[in-house]
Amino acid sequence: MSQTMPQKIARDSLGNATTFEGGVYVTKNGVAELFIQTVAEREAELREIEQEKNINALFKLSMQAKKEIAEGNGMTPEEVLERLRAARR
Repeated sequence: MSQTMPQKIARDSLGNATTFEGGVYVTKNGVAELFIQTVAEREAELREIEQEKNINALFKLSMQAKKEIAEGNGMTPEEVLERLRAARR
């Protein structure tokens, strides 16, 4: 859960690990200047970003495959297996 606090309060309370739970916007004159989050929150955010990238990449691959099939450039399962076997040799 994010919360907003002035810089002075942030300086006073963020030094205490027992009171900090992350997701804090540090403001200056009412404008957000800095966002502070825990390592666990950041790691979860990075995992989510990576997962989203992977989903987008798979979507692009599937759209490319669909296009190739529509253009008649697809392969039968037998052709795919033969190519894989040839690549192993």
